Amino acid sequence: MRRPPAKAVGTSGRGRSGPLGSRMFVLGICASVGGIAGAIRGVADGVGLLKVLGLLAVGVLGVTLTAGCVVSYAGKR
Repeated sequence: MRRPPAKAVGTSGRGRSGPLGSRMFVLGICASVGGIAGAIRGVADGVGLLKVLGLLAVGVLGVTLTAGCVVSYAGKR
């Protein structure tokens, strides 16, 4: 019994939105919400400064990634 031929792998179903697509947009939103909320919670709980700044940095990077996705999408349309 022979195996059926392997299907060619194409980019027809993915890769249309580029590197800043919808998955990166969702990742940016999750990182920004988690980072900023974590930093606020850390300040409220009295956690060390380094941990709060680390969480705040994650939040800022998430906001930057989300803004990049929006600008990239607006440029395509």
